[in-house]
Amino acid sequence: MTKRIENAVLSIHSTQEADSETDISDLNTTAFFKKKSDHFEIAYRELDESGDTVGETVITVLSEHLVTIHKTGFAEAVMVLEPGRTHPVRYKTMLGSMEMMLCTTLIAADLTEKGGTLRLRYMLDVGETYSAVNTIDLNVSLLDTNRSGGKTTRI
Repeated sequence: MTKRIENAVLSIHSTQEADSETDISDLNTTAFFKKKSDHFEIAYRELDESGDTVGETVITVLSEHLVTIHKTGFAEAVMVLEPGRTHPVRYKTMLGSMEMMLCTTLIAADLTEKGGTLRLRYMLDVGETYSAVNTIDLNVSLLDTNRSGGKTTRI
């Protein structure tokens, strides 16, 4: 795991629609955010109920047409999001792995060096047994180190 210093606040609003049901989840956390030479990177820790780190998610925004999501830790997956294209995904946990197909319908990025928003919408298909439409709205903004006393955490 690459050491990164949390320098931003990240809000994630996720909606999953499957089998006539809608699940909504919200997460507010600290994160690493940086504009690199040709892309933006957002990384955040995934915590268990006791607050221990159990994984990390890294979202790389290469363009309005290409985003990758790398999950490591308790669940592992590499997701490639490109509107209009379908990519295979292997989602691995300690209970086993699952093969899925991911078809992205929307990437809307409005990011600057100071933060911004990212919206992703994609369909996950697990053969004939399950399919879902997921929408993820991210809002990221750099921490004001003057207000936080400059305290940072490595992830």
